[in-house]
Amino acid sequence: MEESQIEQQEIEIQNETQMETSVKDEIAELQKQIAQQKEALRKDKINFAFEREGLKDFTEFIHIEDESKLDETVEKLKGLIEGIKAQAKQEAGYIPSEHRQEDAYSNFEKKKDVQGMLSTKLTNLFK
Repeated sequence: MEESQIEQQEIEIQNETQMETSVKDEIAELQKQIAQQKEALRKDKINFAFEREGLKDFTEFIHIEDESKLDETVEKLKGLIEGIKAQAKQEAGYIPSEHRQEDAYSNFEKKKDVQGMLSTKLTNLFK
């Protein structure tokens, strides 16, 4: 009788150990899922912040680890883009051709004065 009780106790211990192992495995799996969901939520927050400011195209280039710096990073990027836009607009502005300075050679060229054109070139050559 004692042997059967011992065997039963051993079987019960094995079952309990297996249950504990399976519970630990389930807990580990749930922790992994929670970590994945937290990471997905963090990425969604970042994507939303960039999309809200019209910077969706830059989300793949900017990596933010700390969410507290998200707004600061978005504002810096937005300022940088505004600066680039302003500079491009300034560089692409209209420059009228009437306001350029004319030199002596151009004046002689308009008058079709070959002798004046040659003298201007030679004078500039030996300066």
